[in-house]
Amino acid sequence: MDCLQRPDPQPGAIPDAASRSEGDGDDGELLACAFCLRPITTAAARIQVDGSHEHQCVNPHGLSFHIGCFGWVTGCRVVGAPSAEWSWFPPCRWQIELCGGCREHLGWLFRSADREFHGLILDRLVAVGEADRS
Repeated sequence: MDCLQRPDPQPGAIPDAASRSEGDGDDGELLACAFCLRPITTAAARIQVDGSHEHQCVNPHGLSFHIGCFGWVTGCRVVGAPSAEWSWFPPCRWQIELCGGCREHLGWLFRSADREFHGLILDRLVAVGEADRS
């Protein structure tokens, strides 16, 4: 698989998975499934992986995904066995992540011996403001 990093807007940003992306707005912003509005993560969970929070990735079938990397999620269900085949972030193995509410495909869990993070499809998440939370 091909995964092209978006250029890092801030040269010298910390490239490991433990660092947060800078300039991402309100850290308390809730991000929910765009299909059922189940809470998934927050802006505070955004991290950089391989030097960037956002990545443009292409799978073996030619489908392109604009993903963002997150350190944690609360609303996803991991399905399937871990696979290293066509990993966008070697040596990480990946598993599919579905919304825990509507079961829409939201991204992937990536795991290796020294890191774990979630690659979520950004156009399948929506920001939910305080007024929208009920």
